[in-house]
Parts: sequence; structure tokens; C-alpha cells
Amino acid sequence: MPHIHLEYSDNLENFAPKPVLLALNQALVEGAYVGAANELKSRAICQHDYVIGLADASQAYVHAKVSLLTGRSMELQQQIAQVILHTLERHMPAQSQVSVQICVEILEMQKATYTKKII
Repeated sequence: MPHIHLEYSDNLENFAPKPVLLALNQALVEGAYVGAANELKSRAICQHDYVIGLADASQAYVHAKVSLLTGRSMELQQQIAQVILHTLERHMPAQSQVSVQICVEILEMQKATYTKKII
């Protein structure tokens, strides 16, 4: 059931988000971090308005927010964060103009208030 929100700066070279999203989903399925592949929802947004530091144009970023239902141990959350980080690293194209900061943030969604209906 994880939701992955991928945000990235528009100054990345040759970054194709859809294959990266698929790789992230595959990594979570292969690691048995999800019950079923169709539980995963991933999306990406290119950020055009952002500032890194004091407007350093030689910096870029990719930030993954992974929302999980409550109940997973801290150790498991850390494992998921590392899987996401390593997958992003492996799928980041080489950059000639910028240094890239890759960040992963784990967020917990309350089971009591999360609702879903398949129609």
C-alpha cells in the first residue's frame, strides 16, 4: 500500500521519471515490503520553482516521500528507506552540470483514518 511521491528539480539531465517509478515499485515488491504489486501507487512531479542553498545552480535534487500505514517497525522503515535510496542511486543518469542530492523521507499514514475503495 505504499505511496511514493517523487519530486525532482528541473535541472537534472536525461532524467526519465516513469522508469524510475517502475524500478522503485519493483524493488519494494522484490524485497517483499508489500503484499501485492497493485497496492503500490507512485507518482513524480518535476519542480520548476525551487531554491537549493543560496540559489546554487550547480545543485539538483531528487526527493522521495514514501507514505506507509502505521504499524511497521523503525527497523523496517529504515530498510525501506535504504532500498528506495539505493534504487534511486542506480537509476540516476550521470550528470555533467550538477551535483544531485538524493533524499528519502518515510511518512506514516494512520490506519484509522486512511480509507480506500476499489470501484
